[in-house]
Amino acid sequence: MTDTITGNPTIEAYTGPIDLSRPHFVGVGGSAMSGLARLLAELGHEVSGSDLNDCATLAVLGAAGVRIYLGHDASHVDGASCVVYTTVAQNAPEIGAARAAGIPVVHRAQVLDALSANRRLVAVSGSHGKSTTTGILAHILRTLGEDPTYLIGADVTGPLSGARLGGSRLLVAEADESDRSFHFLRPSIAVITNVTDDHPENFVNHAAVMRAYVEFGCRIASHGFLIVNADCVGANVAAEVIADERPDLTVLRYGRSRTADICLLDVHAEGWSVSATVRMPNGTTVRLTLPTPAAHHLENAVAAVSCAVALGLDPTDAAGAACTFAGVRRRFEHVDTRAGVTLVDSYADHPKEIAADLEAARTLARGRVIVVFQPSGHARVLAFSSRIGRLLADKADYVLLLDVHGTVPQGRPAADATVIVTHLRDGKYCLPLGADHVARIVGGMAGRGDVVLTMGTGDVTGYGAAILDALSQRSGVALSV
Repeated sequence: MTDTITGNPTIEAYTGPIDLSRPHFVGVGGSAMSGLARLLAELGHEVSGSDLNDCATLAVLGAAGVRIYLGHDASHVDGASCVVYTTVAQNAPEIGAARAAGIPVVHRAQVLDALSANRRLVAVSGSHGKSTTTGILAHILRTLGEDPTYLIGADVTGPLSGARLGGSRLLVAEADESDRSFHFLRPSIAVITNVTDDHPENFVNHAAVMRAYVEFGCRIASHGFLIVNADCVGANVAAEVIADERPDLTVLRYGRSRTADICLLDVHAEGWSVSATVRMPNGTTVRLTLPTPAAHHLENAVAAVSCAVALGLDPTDAAGAACTFAGVRRRFEHVDTRAGVTLVDSYADHPKEIAADLEAARTLARGRVIVVFQPSGHARVLAFSSRIGRLLADKADYVLLLDVHGTVPQGRPAADATVIVTHLRDGKYCLPLGADHVARIVGGMAGRGDVVLTMGTGDVTGYGAAILDALSQRSGVALSV
């Protein structure tokens, strides 16, 4: 593939047998890696891992029997049967040392594929909504007694709660399109929640993204299922191409479109609740209600229900189970309410995600929507800065803009958050310095009925505690920004 900028792990990938008896994970604290490392440890493998930064996840991994190293060093791979990496860690010293020593270097998705060898894999792909969809599906299956193994790319409650080793043959996991590593997988059921222009560090255009999804869909096992969002043009185009190449597949479409096999009708949001009537393939209807104002989470729930139907479960039972799902961490998560101000944590960093969460915040707010936004990814900020800036200007009342989070791709230009500023309005934004400064500003300006969002994929989530403290302690006198 010549349209990859920062690296495609499927090119010149290791193709031999993968010995998982003593794997070493590089970047083991990451959401894509930690759950997989824990599952292997619970299966009895001798697992080690390294990460640059300490965090609660590493403590949980250590308690599960994973040997943890802080920092990267070539010596960490001594005695390893293989070294597991993600594309972001491809230049770590352990990788070079492993290759020099003849130790197989394998991508995380290759390990997931090996784990699914004796299991029925349900792989959830899409530009947005993967974690919520995977979380709801895992919850449905557990509620209905199916006992799946699952790997969600986010925590559900505490650290590493997104991974669980089950007793059945079912394995539910996110399929990562960002570097094309989902091309290592061979699912029985595949979901495409949506296809949008994303990951500009790895794809030169939308056509390249579409080709990646088509190749993924064509890897579905013989006579498997493809489940597609009927409301997304890109997903439907990809599904049509996949169906032409793989006529053995059963395609199930879900969404608000009246032509969907599983259809959302009468969507209604009020407070911390969003509901809809769902028309099932057999014509029956059921009411679906989720404890969130984010209407787009209904689409994730119906995608999960569609998977349950493909697995042979009763659709009404599946929808009922989905109603009891409490949500995924950082996916429009209600952190707390202090002094009448509601704090919400959001992982959104792509324009479509930002727009959806800002719309949800607006339905919830009785006052202003205040956003503490951390742009994520230098290539993404350079590509999407004007769209992000316009969204923040149109849908937020005040924006506190943090520095760009993420490493600069090798050989690529760095971005600065000020490229977003040109689209914001004077007097409606500021560039704060650190969590304490953010907390003082928000604590001084937020009023009863306001919604404050900490938004982005980086450390902005940690700003919430200081903001809540400031709201609790404020004197009622507004601070100057």
